[in-house]
Amino acid sequence: MLRWMRHTDVVTAPEWVQKFDRHRQAGVRAFILTFNTNDFVFIPSEPERSSRPIYFLAQKLADEGYAVYGFSFGRGLFSLMPPNARQRLSMPNEIDGTNPELVLRWLTRQLQQLERKVAVIVDYADHLVPNAQGLTSAVLQPQQLVALEILHGWANSDAIRQTDNLVILLSHENQVHDLLMRSGSGYIVLQIPLPDFRSRLAFVQHLLQEMRIGQLEDDLAIEEFAHITGGLRLVDIHELLTFSDSTGQKVTRDMVRERKADTIRQLCQDLVSVVEPTCGFEGVAGLQHAVEYFRWLVWQVRSGSENVPQAILLAGVPGCGKSYIVSALGKELGFLVFKLGTIRERWVGASERNLERVLWVAETLAPVLIWVDEIDQTFGGQRSAAPSADAGTSERLIGRIWDFMGSMRYRGKILWVATTNRPDLLDAATVDRFQVVIPFLHPTRKEIAALLPILAKQVGRVLAEDIDSDKIASIPSLRLPTVRALQEVIGVAGVFADAETGQPGTTIHQRHLLRAAHEFKPNYNPLVHEFIALTAIRMTSFSFLLPWRTFDGRRRTDYELPEYLKGIVDETSGEVDLMALHRRLSELRRVV
Repeated sequence: MLRWMRHTDVVTAPEWVQKFDRHRQAGVRAFILTFNTNDFVFIPSEPERSSRPIYFLAQKLADEGYAVYGFSFGRGLFSLMPPNARQRLSMPNEIDGTNPELVLRWLTRQLQQLERKVAVIVDYADHLVPNAQGLTSAVLQPQQLVALEILHGWANSDAIRQTDNLVILLSHENQVHDLLMRSGSGYIVLQIPLPDFRSRLAFVQHLLQEMRIGQLEDDLAIEEFAHITGGLRLVDIHELLTFSDSTGQKVTRDMVRERKADTIRQLCQDLVSVVEPTCGFEGVAGLQHAVEYFRWLVWQVRSGSENVPQAILLAGVPGCGKSYIVSALGKELGFLVFKLGTIRERWVGASERNLERVLWVAETLAPVLIWVDEIDQTFGGQRSAAPSADAGTSERLIGRIWDFMGSMRYRGKILWVATTNRPDLLDAATVDRFQVVIPFLHPTRKEIAALLPILAKQVGRVLAEDIDSDKIASIPSLRLPTVRALQEVIGVAGVFADAETGQPGTTIHQRHLLRAAHEFKPNYNPLVHEFIALTAIRMTSFSFLLPWRTFDGRRRTDYELPEYLKGIVDETSGEVDLMALHRRLSELRRVV
């Protein structure tokens, strides 16, 4: 059950604003603001001052007596004094306000003044001093090199440090030159996070109850709306409600899910995609060993236990439910599910920055499940002692991920789940980072019986009562079926049923399934599948995670061992003969 914030809780200024003020008190004069830089800054006690960070800071500093100048490549020099400011800003007539070098040198003189307080906010700093994709400064344009030198000088100038004057760079793309971002540059980097639950609830209450903007669908309470909008910016929530207000259409859960997926993808620059689970464990057929373990894991996480794994590897043959159960686990946990995309780029340093952005978003939105699909390709396969072909990028990426995975402060908040169809391509160091390794094998006859109606429902078909799943499973072409193969067979059986009646959506009978199964030609090598399955069994971290074991370690009486396990696994006890397993793997390596 969700524990909502008490309505009496007070939402003060955002944490990044408080950090900004604390650093100023400590004598810091130069800041870089990054990440969620285009969102609203909302303080419930002063809702009328809700605005974007650049204007929020301009108002805040003007109230403190600062003269606030703005500058960007596109706009040139401009005033950031709010309309209600007590003082007016005198703009220089003697310089071209669009010439970066002239403007920055003039601003340098303003920042060195002792007689008045001056703040300079450089907007779109990524465009003025770009990181140039991690290459040397030699690739910057001459005016960018000059700007880089001046901005670096501002943070290290003794003359400016002796004043109360401030420099603020706004980075909307997290691509400000590394000279300014690195530790010791003189700049403090403040990341503006996505709003937390308390901030979202206060903002939603203000819009719906005080401003009367928009409506929620009838069974969607304000507190739940604030909860499910986790991952959205305040500006996204505002747009959802103003759309509702202008069209008369109530905001639904589906609208929130769609907006969330788009927003997070934009924030992560398409480095991740958001997976929206459609069902939990009730929609999983078979895979009892994995479901039992995950039910225990969900209970542990909800109980606040610190004794939960931080990384789980699902290894086994393709098309046997690994991806589906990851989604179901996210649903049961109530976590956001991120599917990690391609973070590698050919530019030096770009891959590392991509990874840091993903990790920051995950940390901000926790609790999160990070799904690394086909980890053998994403993280690379077997490593060697020879120098890497990518200047060490792979090693740095993997090392950073391992460090992040191992941090105890994320335990129970960020769960990494990796899936692989080729566990044989993973090196021992990679496998060792996953505390739990669960094998996925071909479905048994009993699991096929449970799978058929579920798979039929997924493709919008109905199975007749005359379906004999045992007979279907005994057909030679389905000797080692995958879930995907069964789904293809059902789809073709539906074609046969429709062709027989001339009506789409005809109920599928046994004769249709039998014909489809007989005509199915597997496009995979059964020896390769056997090799993958046996490799997954060899890598399994605990015996109770084997498909024929129960959570308390007993042999499942209802689990029929696949043919390739005969002579390797004892039928009665379920014990694995490791010598026989390794012998068979050695034989298969020579032929696959």
